[in-house]
Amino acid sequence: MAYTFNDHYRAARLLLRVNAVTIGLGLGALLLVYPRDLLEFAGITLGSAWAARIGGSALIGLGIGLLSAAAQSELQPAVLLAALISNSAMSISLLVAYFEGDLDALHPVGAGGLLIIFVICLLTAVLSVPYVRRKARQY
Repeated sequence: MAYTFNDHYRAARLLLRVNAVTIGLGLGALLLVYPRDLLEFAGITLGSAWAARIGGSALIGLGIGLLSAAAQSELQPAVLLAALISNSAMSISLLVAYFEGDLDALHPVGAGGLLIIFVICLLTAVLSVPYVRRKARQY
């Protein structure tokens, strides 16, 4: 067992697992397979298929890394920092795309999906900050 009931990383572990399953493995597999009809129904056009597949492969790798990190007895600061940076970058990218109007043509299904991705990324990034700061003070 990786942790007990008095684990002070419980919220971070839960959010790392949710992030890994939904964004890493779920969205990563969706982009890797890249079903054009499904994504066009949601109003998402990704242009070239190879770029979406490379992004999907990277998200799957990130998801596997986050799942394995969440199973460790002690979360390493490098893993939390990587989760903080990657999820901050994804949430900032979605926020900038929203403000530039790139998401205006989305179907409500696609907009809802991207909203869920934005919230999960933002929560993972924000929740990682206290743990990274705590670990940085120890060194």
